[in-house]
Amino acid sequence: MDNSVHRFGEDRQRSRILAAIPAYNEAATIEHVIRRVRESLPDFDLLVVNDGSTDATGEILDRLNVTVARHLCNLGYGRAIQTAIKFAEKCEYDFLITLDADGQHYPEQVLGLYEASRAEGWDLLIGSRYVKSHDYSDSPLGRRIGMRLFSMLVRAIAGRRIYDTTSGLKVIRRPVFKVLSRWHFIDFHAEAIVYLLRLGYSIGEYNVTVAARTHGQSMYSMLSHIAYPLKTALILLLGVFEAELTRRKQSA
Repeated sequence: MDNSVHRFGEDRQRSRILAAIPAYNEAATIEHVIRRVRESLPDFDLLVVNDGSTDATGEILDRLNVTVARHLCNLGYGRAIQTAIKFAEKCEYDFLITLDADGQHYPEQVLGLYEASRAEGWDLLIGSRYVKSHDYSDSPLGRRIGMRLFSMLVRAIAGRRIYDTTSGLKVIRRPVFKVLSRWHFIDFHAEAIVYLLRLGYSIGEYNVTVAARTHGQSMYSMLSHIAYPLKTALILLLGVFEAELTRRKQSA
């Protein structure tokens, strides 16, 4: 993967918690999101993965004095998250927290999410919109069907019910950095969850709220709303298959 990493403030002592924001053409929101993250999480380090943006996102990041990993072209959400994981692993962080760049996540809720992850020892803790209500009625029909389908399938396969499979707000512990960097995930949602569960890692959900998206375009188009249930089933099977390969390699 072609990327370049630009570090700033090398003389500043690095904390062991990294907040990472994958960004693709988020010029309308990225500065506001970074400011809120810095205000809410002053003791956390911050990384933005600029996933080949073609708008002004890069120029904004250049003047914000933030650590940036740049993809030379758009590689997709899954690869952007894996860049953040590899960065966290290389720099020996204990926790990686991922947030979206579109302003839907409230950085003010991240500290509670992190503290719950640390206290309860989850390998992956998901900031979940649905773990409390179990109500998907605010989602488009295709995604609603897909999320319900995956929730039922993952429970049948791994004995664990996951209600919010598409949340980009996550806390990831260091022990799973290496296994998550071995395989090129498609969207780092359903298949990553199944992959970790099948390998015996623990995944939990923590209740959060999200704001409505006010700028930019969601990665889920009208066509993807129709295709999402099929995609969910396919990538779930890929996660199971890849976990089986990983397990065999580990025991060989």
